[in-house]
Amino acid sequence: MMIGERLNTQGSRKVKQLVLEDKLEELVPVARSQVDGGAHTLDVCLALTERTDEAAQMKRLVKKLALSVEAPLCIDSTEAPVIEAALETYPGCAIVNSINLENGRERVDAVMPLVMRYGAAVIALTIDEQGMAKTAERKLAVARRIHDIVTGEFGLPAELLIFDALTFTLATGDAEFVRSGVDTIEGIRAIKRELPGVLTSLGVSNVSFGLSKEARAALNSVFLYHCVQAGLDMAIVNPADITPYPEIGAEDRRLAEDLVFGRDAEALSRYITHFEGRTPGAKAREEEVEVAAMTVEQRIHYQILHRKPAGIEDLIDAAVKNQDPVQVLNRVLLPAMKEVGDKFGAGELILPFVLQSAEVMKKAVAHLENYLEKKEDVSKGRVVVATVYGDVHDIGKNLVKTILSNNGYTVHDLGKQVPVTKILEKAQEVNATAIGLSALLVSTSKQMPICVASCTARVCVIRC
Repeated sequence: MMIGERLNTQGSRKVKQLVLEDKLEELVPVARSQVDGGAHTLDVCLALTERTDEAAQMKRLVKKLALSVEAPLCIDSTEAPVIEAALETYPGCAIVNSINLENGRERVDAVMPLVMRYGAAVIALTIDEQGMAKTAERKLAVARRIHDIVTGEFGLPAELLIFDALTFTLATGDAEFVRSGVDTIEGIRAIKRELPGVLTSLGVSNVSFGLSKEARAALNSVFLYHCVQAGLDMAIVNPADITPYPEIGAEDRRLAEDLVFGRDAEALSRYITHFEGRTPGAKAREEEVEVAAMTVEQRIHYQILHRKPAGIEDLIDAAVKNQDPVQVLNRVLLPAMKEVGDKFGAGELILPFVLQSAEVMKKAVAHLENYLEKKEDVSKGRVVVATVYGDVHDIGKNLVKTILSNNGYTVHDLGKQVPVTKILEKAQEVNATAIGLSALLVSTSKQMPICVASCTARVCVIRC
């Protein structure tokens, strides 16, 4: 889960100024842009020393966001009254950020009753009376204490407890923090192993604080990849600043990993030197040269894999001049999306990037359909397809529909959020050869066995 970090007065000058001026309505486009960029959840922090009405502002902003942004909210405040104002206003299940043991149980006892009353999840920082936990062993020990209190005494389900194992900047060269990246990764792994059911979160960009923008982007992306491999469930980041691990240059990746894993004493200086003078424009020019040398088919594959929708229709137009449209579908588009799926399965791509690639694929297939012939009088069979009830994701379903339609099947597409009864009624009406069910979410995928069981029951009744 990607938690957008921009709606934070502590981390964005623009947001801070808007909050100071009480222009909360102008924060909605900031929220919208994060969701469009791949954020699943939005961290919201309005704390300011210059204003004393944090609770009132939080209440107003939460109401605005709930009406205009689909993503759930992560309420970020050190003040329990602010958290309560947000939770009693928010209509959904929020995440509270955060609790810790810095002052003993004071923070936990103030916040946990609110978490339980309003049905929220909570992020717990691995901080206790001794301070921020720096080693993997200390991170686990603090997490275990918090876990025992909130699940044992307050009754919070483990799956609503999210641990932030803390990360520290690697940009200082301080000997105390040379191994902090490794300790964070191993801390995440230990928490996931020893405290079954809990989730983990991390403010990823803290690891690169103090470096140049280009150096930060590469280090954040490499660090995020290794944290995910260790079991990280959520990351507080700006999704637009993250690059998928396999798309990071080999040398950038090697130097970043030397720094993260503390492989030698010169890792930081070499990393800084490597990125001196690096600009976004230079990278874009290298990409332009690479793409210019590709064939049309290679460019289509590249744009799907790298989530670039611009000009995909023109490339489809060019491709169908070289080969049959069905071949473009089967030999160009499908292999590209298969590579995206393979990289996701291998942990090299995170879900937001997969969905962005799927949107490019959807755009390409929609345009290609203009060239595909529809044979109405011949059918190999009748297939009913639908996205199950509770799920609005239909990219995979639409792709399957296109493949089946252009390989001789009659497809009846019922759309999104379709109840089981409607699916079965349609299948019976058209005497379907097969039923295709689509679901992206773990929760909605449970509709599938329900449909299978209902279908079996109906067959038994008909036979009887």
